[in-house]
Amino acid sequence: MTRTFDPRTLVLTLILSAFPLQFSLAADSETSGEALLDDSVVTSMPDLREQRAGPDRKIAFFNLLIPIIERQNAMVRDDREFLLAARERNTWTRPARERLKRICDDYRMNCADPQRTDWDELLSRVDTLPMQLVLVQAIEESGWGTSRFARESNNLFGMRCFGAECGVEQRGTGDRYQQFASVEDGVHAYFLNLNGHKAYDNLRKQRAALRGQGREVTAEALIASLGRYSVRGTAYMDQLRLLLNINTDMIESLRGQVDEPAA
Repeated sequence: MTRTFDPRTLVLTLILSAFPLQFSLAADSETSGEALLDDSVVTSMPDLREQRAGPDRKIAFFNLLIPIIERQNAMVRDDREFLLAARERNTWTRPARERLKRICDDYRMNCADPQRTDWDELLSRVDTLPMQLVLVQAIEESGWGTSRFARESNNLFGMRCFGAECGVEQRGTGDRYQQFASVEDGVHAYFLNLNGHKAYDNLRKQRAALRGQGREVTAEALIASLGRYSVRGTAYMDQLRLLLNINTDMIESLRGQVDEPAA
C-alpha cells in the first residue's frame, strides 16, 4: 500500500534528524568549514516513487534537497571567508596553514606555500553554486530522485567512477557510478566536482567574472558552461533551461519556507 505523504512531515523529520548548524565568523576562525557538518548524520534517499508524479513528488524532492544545498553553500561561504581574511592578514599560523591545505586538497590545488598560492584561481573554485542550478541538474540526472543510482547510491547527479570495482555498475553497459553514504555526501561531491574538475573551468571563470562585475550569479548564467557535463551537449543544456523555467516558481516558494543559514 502506498503510504500517505505530507511534505510538512518530511521537512520536520529532516530538521529533527539533522544537526544544529553552528556558524562562526570565518575571519576570526581557523577551524575547517567542514566543522559545520556532523559526519554522523546519514540521510538516505527516500523512495520518491511512492509519491504521485507531479506536485507531490516535486514538493518532496525540493523539500529534501533545499536544506542540504543551503548547508553545502554555507560551508563553502565559510571557507571562502576564511581564505579572504587569511590572505588579507597574511599571517599563517599552523592551524591556518592546515586549513588552507585541506581546502586546496578538496579543490584540486597545491597550496603548500601560502605566499605562492594562486589566489585568484583558488577563490574562483571556492564559491557557492546557485540553488536552482543544483536542483535542475539533480532533477535531470536522477529523474526527480527516482533513478536506481539515486535510490540505492545517494547519487543524484549521475557522477561516474572509473575503477574496476568502484561504485555501482550500470546494468548492461559496464559503466560505473559513484556510491555515497548519504544524500548530503552526494551533494557535497557534486559541489567539489563542479568547483574543482578541469571540465568546468569555464563555469568557474563565468562565475568569477560575474562576481567581479558585481552581478548576480544565476543558474541561467551558468547553464551555458555545462556542455561537458553530458554527452548530449547543447540538448542537455536546453533541457536544464526548460526545467529551470518550469520549476522556478515552486523552488522559490518552497525555498522561502526554509530559513537560510547565516553566511
